[in-house]
Amino acid sequence: MTKRKLKKYVKPTIFMVCISIITISIMLMTKDLKTTNEPKDQTYVMNAVIDSITPVVNDTETIKIIKPFTSDKVVVNKPFYEKDASNEEQQNALIYYENTYLQNSGVVYSSNEEFDCVSVLDGTIVDIKQDDILNTVVYVSHDNNITTIYYGLKDVSLKVNDQISQGQLIGKSNNNKFCSESNSILFEVNNNGQVINPEQFYNANLNELN
Repeated sequence: MTKRKLKKYVKPTIFMVCISIITISIMLMTKDLKTTNEPKDQTYVMNAVIDSITPVVNDTETIKIIKPFTSDKVVVNKPFYEKDASNEEQQNALIYYENTYLQNSGVVYSSNEEFDCVSVLDGTIVDIKQDDILNTVVYVSHDNNITTIYYGLKDVSLKVNDQISQGQLIGKSNNNKFCSESNSILFEVNNNGQVINPEQFYNANLNELN
């Protein structure tokens, strides 16, 4: 019986083929795992997420209302006349002019020195009048059907239809016949045709005023 022997190159060849098969198998398995774990439409998904993100706006954010002056030396000379106030408070809110007592529809602010009068909110100058009793009167329209009125100003350089920002100078305090102080203004707030107490207006939420 003749004994056959493999040629010398056969074993190395078989070995290399086996190594190649194992290597290719491992590569295919790794590719399948990677494909399974990663989203196919990764770019599309991210774009969809990013596109859906919009800035969150807080519609209920309180708009801070400032007072119509900047000096800390200004005081309330005559308060707003409240119908449900006490008798004493109502008497203090009466303005005496030409032998007549008038209910104060705003607040008279005064100081022992001249002070700047500024806009309490962004707005538009809708009217400017000259009055023999109250000097220059400026009407400013704001959002939410609010109009503020500055009685008794001087050095007003604005004109009708001017757009003004909150804190912008409107004029200077002046003397008027409603107040004994030489530097004063009468400030009034009108909301939907009704006068409201300016001292309460500063603390109000503008978004809640109708």
